Amino acid sequence: MKKIFVSLLLVSTSAFAQEVSLKERLAAMDFYKKNYQLMFGAESSRRAESLLEAVKTLPAAEQSKVRKFVRDNESKVPEKILIPLVYWKFVKKNPTNEAKVLQFWLQTRLQILRDYADHPLKTSKSSQEAARQLMNSWAGKKNLTLQSAELVTDLKKQFPDLEEYSLVAGGFIPGNVVELISHNETSPDRIQWFNERVIFAGGSLDFTKPYMKMPLSAEDEGHPSFKDPMFAKIRDMIISAKESVFIDIFLFGGTMGGTLSKFLLDQTIEKKKNNPQFKVLLLHDFATNYNMQEEMMPVFDYIKKRIETESALKGSVYLLQANIQRHPPGIPFGITNLVPKNEKTFPALEKRGTYYESKIDHSKVIVVDAESNAPQAYFGSKNWTDHSGGYYFDNAIYVKGPAAAMVQASYYDDVDAALTLDANERKWFYYKNKGYSNEKYLKQRAQILSWFKLKRTSFPAAGDQVVRLAEANVDGKIKDARNILVDMIMNAQSHIYMEQLFIYDKYINDALMKRKAQKPDLKVWILADHNGNFKLGGLPNTLFMEQMLKHGVEIKARKTLGIEAHFPNGRKQEYHQENHRKITSVDGKVLLGGSSNLNPDTLQGSFREFGAQIFDVAAIGTFEKEFEQDWKDSSKTENFFAGAAGKVKLMGMELSPDVVRALNNLASSLVRAKDDLEKR
Repeated sequence: MKKIFVSLLLVSTSAFAQEVSLKERLAAMDFYKKNYQLMFGAESSRRAESLLEAVKTLPAAEQSKVRKFVRDNESKVPEKILIPLVYWKFVKKNPTNEAKVLQFWLQTRLQILRDYADHPLKTSKSSQEAARQLMNSWAGKKNLTLQSAELVTDLKKQFPDLEEYSLVAGGFIPGNVVELISHNETSPDRIQWFNERVIFAGGSLDFTKPYMKMPLSAEDEGHPSFKDPMFAKIRDMIISAKESVFIDIFLFGGTMGGTLSKFLLDQTIEKKKNNPQFKVLLLHDFATNYNMQEEMMPVFDYIKKRIETESALKGSVYLLQANIQRHPPGIPFGITNLVPKNEKTFPALEKRGTYYESKIDHSKVIVVDAESNAPQAYFGSKNWTDHSGGYYFDNAIYVKGPAAAMVQASYYDDVDAALTLDANERKWFYYKNKGYSNEKYLKQRAQILSWFKLKRTSFPAAGDQVVRLAEANVDGKIKDARNILVDMIMNAQSHIYMEQLFIYDKYINDALMKRKAQKPDLKVWILADHNGNFKLGGLPNTLFMEQMLKHGVEIKARKTLGIEAHFPNGRKQEYHQENHRKITSVDGKVLLGGSSNLNPDTLQGSFREFGAQIFDVAAIGTFEKEFEQDWKDSSKTENFFAGAAGKVKLMGMELSPDVVRALNNLASSLVRAKDDLEKR
């Protein structure tokens, strides 16, 4: 077995470093993905209940051996290791795989030591150095047994404040500059500005209009959104690019998408004059548009046409459709199995605004110059289209440094999946008749993948900030945002501040209630969106709300606007603002932001998501100061149940509070039972 385990890091996270190695971090991520199926693929290798049923089918003598083995080892072997170990040792006897489980356990323990040594919130530098030395002495060990010191040494005895789990295979990445960006215009005037310039319902995408120019400063003529900090940062990153731009964006359209796409392509032509190898790769999920197809497709048609007709862009700009087929389905209880998935049903499904299995590439990511000395990345909750992003409340994280290169590395599998050679997967690419399949790129598959793959493994430090990436990857093997957030909650000492579009994941909500019970003085403030676009009285956010309020969790809603738009063809539609943020800070010390909503389908890996944990106290302090000010300002926030929240209408009749409460209790019970029913 190759020596892929974590070895001595080339940098210290406690001080500004000159060089940061990603080699072992990348190897650890690859090791986890390659062994995921072995460890957790079979139901009986990941669920204790299913393993027990499988053991019952064994001869009585074998069952006795299993019971003895479990009794002898359950106190020292973690459950997530013990279950697959029993599976490969007794149920599906395979000594090779049994040995691989032990190697996986060693890798986990090495990562535990690495995370302790690198953790920016740990204070004992001598203990951290001791952990690093122990990690190095164990790296590369093979021929393990259950008696090997590398597996049975009591780490807590030597390092009492060590967490006996590793949340992210890639660990903490030092040497970065970090910014938290939270501001764009959200006024009624901005909403109306977009409504008056709609590109659908009788409107059009007219690049001759003065507002379709990219403003390069606040004083320039041009699109007003790109004078807002959240969108100006994207513009500035593109301007600074010298080698490459990678974008994976979920919703991208309207005047904002048109302005940005024109600017990106024009910049590409200019940059190729200095660097003929300059490349742009755009990745987008065409299977889900949330009823914004009319706003988005003119922008993609424009990009596609320019790529096909302008020689300066051919071979330099790739527009790929994301492959969502490898995600686990988001619709619960196997409901999607009731819909035949074949060539006859596909045309009808293709017309829907949401992919029926609720598998979505929900990313909002841009990476610039990943192979350079100064890679940059920007990711968060912000979509880049007029009516979902233009005037919503959002957050984004900007990173310059080694962690930005890791962002592009994490999307290699997405590009590989987009260029799939699996004919069955390619059948489910949308708008093939309009030229949006990836067939035309398959001849260049090896070339594109070779270019996109991160070849460099060492980067100069750009700053002194530590970043830990959080994502749900292209096939749902990595889904660490929930565990990171639960860990943050369970370590909270003073306060937890959250702004969330959705807040109905049972694991997150239970962690909040448990921590509040453990520490009654803990301040837990949540700004949750009241889901005005759904018009269901706050559902689904109300599912666990009564329970959380009883536990002392305080919940408010940001005041948002609903404005009726009158379109050129006479159509009318209300567009409601959303508090679209997905951000949590704890104790002023750690913050998690990104695209992951706090609901089951997102956190179980059905959506492709990206975010990060940051430890920049200045950036976190600014967020918390603004959060506290808004929390106390009745012109900006309100009791969650003010207005329509808590009031549900069916067939034009408002349901009684008791009926609404019963509906919430029933739905929350189903959500609680979901994972067990689905045997996840």
